[in-house]
Formats: sequence, structure tokens, C-alpha cells
Amino acid sequence: MIFINPQWQGSGLTDDLKRGAETFISYFKDSDTNVIPLSKKGLTTIANIKCFEPLLEQAKLFKEIISSSKLDKLSTIGGDCGIEIMPISYLNKLYQEDLCILYIDAHADLNTPESSPSKAFHGMPLRILLGEGNEEFIGLLFSRLNPEQICYVGLRDLDEPESQYILEHNMTTIRDCQFEYVQDKIKHFKNVYIHLDLDVLDKSEYAFSLFPTNVGSSVSDVTELIRKIKANYHVVGFCITESTATTLEQLNTIKPIIDQIIL
Repeated sequence: MIFINPQWQGSGLTDDLKRGAETFISYFKDSDTNVIPLSKKGLTTIANIKCFEPLLEQAKLFKEIISSSKLDKLSTIGGDCGIEIMPISYLNKLYQEDLCILYIDAHADLNTPESSPSKAFHGMPLRILLGEGNEEFIGLLFSRLNPEQICYVGLRDLDEPESQYILEHNMTTIRDCQFEYVQDKIKHFKNVYIHLDLDVLDKSEYAFSLFPTNVGSSVSDVTELIRKIKANYHVVGFCITESTATTLEQLNTIKPIIDQIIL
């Protein structure tokens, strides 16, 4: 089962990520998928979060769908990074917090509604999972994370409040997508969750992410990292987010990554 969540409102007022998720629906047309419906609520900013109402409604629905699935492993495709609050908190509860979150992303996603320059929800999911931010979203969580569960890989674009939080909580950050660099962190946990925001990839190889970056990771390095983690550890969740590809041809470059989504 692959959950495809075309949530785009977390990125602001552009629906590029919705079209990106729809391309994945076509890619996995012969697979067992569950496409999460989108809310039709208005896109107003409430409590310093853009598109607050549809995001909250979609989070509630995604929670119900995941809960009723009773799965012990989750494969998910977005959509924006805000979808992560439900699969991560679900698996964290299921595995009693013995879960390392391998967060392969150019961004930290650690803002609160107050600290966020953009007020876009996709910059807030990890902070919510850590129990800080909007109380309505926090109240929906299956469980909360601790900072020591998170291992950033490929992180290179942070807002100052995020940098400060990482320093204050001594969070693990690894620049290069290399297996040998993440082993020391993962070995302390029995289970691993892989989050992959495609903006971690160098835009010379894959430019179809919402915020493509220079000097990013290579497709081959990310592919090999994920392969080795899956081969050596108990991976219970994998989520790919923030693709803006509108054709199957545009996904060809990252096919070796996409095809590992099945757990």
C-alpha cells in the first residue's frame, strides 16, 4: 500500500505540489495506492499559518485513514512536507519511540507559526512533531518526538530560529548523503523512518522540486544511502515529498529512488 497525499496548501498558494503528486498517481497506476482526498475549505491565514483550515481538515482525515489501516509499515508520497506529522507520529507510537527519523532534506522544517517568515506549514512539521507550534495540530498527533530521534542529512538552508533550536538541542546534522556518516546515529535505534524532500537533490540532476538548490546531493548518493539503510536496518516508513514533476519522463532521473518506496 502506498499512500499518496496531494496536499499542496502547506507550500502556500501555489498548487504545483498537487500536480506533482498526480504524476506519482500515474507512475504507480498498477500498484496498490490510497489517494488522500483534498479539502475544499478556504485558503485564509489563521493563527499565522497559511491555508490553516484545509490543512487541519486534511490532517484529521489522514489520521483517520492511517489509524484504520492498522499497518506496521507506511509508504507515503506527497504533496508537501506537512503531511509527515501523521505517518511519523503514528509509527513513533507503534514502535514506542524506538524510531530514528532520517530526515533527508535541504531544510530543517523546524519553524513555529511565529518564527516562520513565510507562514507556510511545510516549514513546520518537525517542530509540531516535537510538541511545539499550533496546539490544534499538536493535539492530532499519535505521539511526539524527542530531538535525539532526528538525524538530518543534506541540511543546508536554515532560518535563524531553526539553527538556534538545533544548537540548543544538540541535534544531529550530516551534510553528505553517505551511509558511513549516518550509521553512528541509526545504530541506537531498532527502527528507521526515511523522509526525503526532493529539494535535497542538486538541481543540475533533478530540478522538479519546489525549492531546487545548488550544491545538493546527487541522485546516486541518495539512492545508495537509502538502499544501504534498507538492507541493514528495519525501515518502517518512507516518504517522498515536494515533487513538481508533471510528466513521467521528468521522473526518470529519480526512478532508482522512487522504486524503493515499497517496504
